[in-house]
Amino acid sequence: MSELEDQKHIEALESLLRKPSKVTENLDFPNWEEVSRRPIRFDLQGKPKQSHQVVSFFRKPIGLVAVGGSTFALAASLLFVFLQKPNESKSIEVASASVKEEKREVTSPLLVSVSQIKGKVFVIPSGSNTSVALVERYQLTSGDSIVTEVNSQVDLHFETGSWIRISSQSEVVVNNLQKTNEGSLSQKFSVKKGKLFASVSKLSKDSEFVVQAGEHLTQVRGTLFSVSFDGNVETVAVREGTVAFGDLILNSKQQAVVKLGESIPESASKVSPKEDKELKAFYTQSVLAKESLLYKEHSRLELVRLEDGTELRGVILGQTETHLHFQGLDGQIEIPIQNILETEKIR
Repeated sequence: MSELEDQKHIEALESLLRKPSKVTENLDFPNWEEVSRRPIRFDLQGKPKQSHQVVSFFRKPIGLVAVGGSTFALAASLLFVFLQKPNESKSIEVASASVKEEKREVTSPLLVSVSQIKGKVFVIPSGSNTSVALVERYQLTSGDSIVTEVNSQVDLHFETGSWIRISSQSEVVVNNLQKTNEGSLSQKFSVKKGKLFASVSKLSKDSEFVVQAGEHLTQVRGTLFSVSFDGNVETVAVREGTVAFGDLILNSKQQAVVKLGESIPESASKVSPKEDKELKAFYTQSVLAKESLLYKEHSRLELVRLEDGTELRGVILGQTETHLHFQGLDGQIEIPIQNILETEKIR
C-alpha cells in the first residue's frame, strides 16, 4: 500500500467514526436537566478516612531549617511519646527515677592526706599484709591501716577541714572514706588499740563520721572528741559539740567509760582533767597546723572579724559586691560584707 492509499484509508476510517451507528441513532438519550434530577447510585468519594487523634509535628515554623531525615526522626520520637500507653508511660517514669537515683548515689574517694608525722608510723595498704613507712602527703584510701610505735603519732587532714590525730602505740583501720556527688560524706574508722583524737567539721544531714572501738560505735555531727581502747576498756571524751556513744548522748565536757562485756552507762560523767587537757592541746595544735597549710599554699594569712565578735582565720580569696570569698580552716565559705567589721593580715 502506497503512502497515498494509506492516507485515504485513514480518512475513510475517521469518517466512519464520526457517523453514529444505526443503533445509537434509534436510542432516546435523556437531556442534562433529567440527569441532574436523578438520585446518586454510586458514591464516587470512597470510604471516609479514619481519625487517629494524632498531633502533627511536621508543620515547620518560620525560620526553622531541618534536614528531611532529621525532621522525620524528631517527629517519630515525639509521636512515640504521645502515643504510648499509660503503663508504658509509667515504666518510663520509673526508669527515669531509677536513673536519677543512680546518679544521686555516685560516690568517689574522700581526700584525706597525711599532714604531720612524729616518730615511726607505718601503713598497711588496702589488700596488703605488708606494712611500709608512712610519709607526709600520702593519700589514704578505704581499707588502709595505720600503726604507730612508741612515742609516735600522725595527723590526718581531710579535704572537709576535719582533722584526726592517731596517738602513740595505736592501730587504726580506715574502713570507709567516700563522698557522693550530692555532697554527703561517709567516714568510718576502727580503733583496734590506742587512741584517736578528732576535730570534725560540721556534717550535713546525710553525712556520717563513725568510730568503732571495742563493741561500740561513736557517731558525731561535728565536734571535738577522743576515743581510746586498750583491749579491755573503752573511753569516749568530748570537749565541744555532741557525740552519740551507743544510745548515750555525750555533750561538751562529758565522757563515758565502759569495759568489754558491760553495757554503756545510762548517764555521762564529767570529763577528766587529763582528757580535757589533751583535747585542748590537740585542738590548739590542729588549728596551728591548718593555718600553716593555708600559709604554705597562699603565702599569707588573714583575720576577718565580724560584727557579732566572731573571728575567722584563713585567706581572703576575693569578693563580690555583696560577699567575701574566704578560705577558712574548715573549708571555703562566703561571708556577707555587711556582717564584716574589719579585716587584718596576720602573716
